[in-house]
Amino acid sequence: MMGPLVTVFFLLLFSGTTVLGQKQGKQCDSLVYKDKAQSKGTPFFTNKAYFNGKLIYKYDSTSQEAVPEPGWENANDWNNESKSQKGRGDFAMENLQEIMGYYTDVTGSHALDATYGCQLCQNGNTNGFWRYNYDDGPFIEFDKEIPAWIPKQPAAYMIKDKWEADSAVYRAKEYLEETCIENLRHYRDYRKAN
Repeated sequence: MMGPLVTVFFLLLFSGTTVLGQKQGKQCDSLVYKDKAQSKGTPFFTNKAYFNGKLIYKYDSTSQEAVPEPGWENANDWNNESKSQKGRGDFAMENLQEIMGYYTDVTGSHALDATYGCQLCQNGNTNGFWRYNYDDGPFIEFDKEIPAWIPKQPAAYMIKDKWEADSAVYRAKEYLEETCIENLRHYRDYRKAN
């Protein structure tokens, strides 16, 4: 079992996806991560990152490699990204098992999906979001204004308590408002230069 600080570290460090968007009529760039942990057959984890809706890389727990899309090969240290996603996958699978245990349903096919990311608009406005679904239904989402994880299902209260230990919500808020925006700028600048 991971300690609360390690749990939050993995939660914050290993995610990403993009959303195209307009904010108050201004053009915005986005970085979005999509994770999927599933229990069907051999447990499996995938992560994909998107800049403005275009796939940057994909990772899966079988190959344990983050593979960049054409044009993104030099945008990142893909060995480090692979290690990060391995840790994120372990964290996601641990949470999926805990949720399945809560519902006393450890057989069958179940999935925990995360979508999180940020947006940076030309006018300087930023936005961030982080939400999880369990078996295609809303499970828990982060409200960075409070900050707190907001449960959407009974089992989500258990996860909320785990993730909010030791001021972890402030690290989640910092990730969305700072780290994600830094990553978005990095990918935006790379795309402009290449």
